[in-house]
Amino acid sequence: MIYRKKSDLEVSPIENCMGGQGTVRMEKLLNGPEEMLGKGRAYVRHTLNPGVSIGMHSHEGEMETMVIVSGKAVHTINGQEQYLEAGDIIAAQPGDTHGIAQAGDTPLVLIAQVLYD
Repeated sequence: MIYRKKSDLEVSPIENCMGGQGTVRMEKLLNGPEEMLGKGRAYVRHTLNPGVSIGMHSHEGEMETMVIVSGKAVHTINGQEQYLEAGDIIAAQPGDTHGIAQAGDTPLVLIAQVLYD
C-alpha cells in the first residue's frame, strides 16, 4: 500500500515546462515507474497560476491523461483547441502533440498520468 498526506508532498517548480511560460508547480503523487507497476513514468498534480503554460510536446510510446481539478484551461492537441474546466478529462495518445495553458483568473490544478503503451 502507498499512503501519502498532502502535507508530505514536495512542490517542485518547473520553469518553462516543455517550452511553456512561467513556472509550473509539480507535486509527484506516485514515483514512476517503480510505484506504477512499471507501467508509467508520471502521476502528478500540476498547479499553473495565471499566465503559466506547459508547452507543446509529443508522446511517443506513451499516453498522457489529464483531469482538470479546478480552474480553466486551453488545451491544444494536434492543432485543435479545446476549452477545459473542472471535471473535464483529456487523453493524448501515442503520437499526439499537445500543450496546455491556464485560462481565467484562478489557478489551474490538474492531475496528469503518463502510461507506457
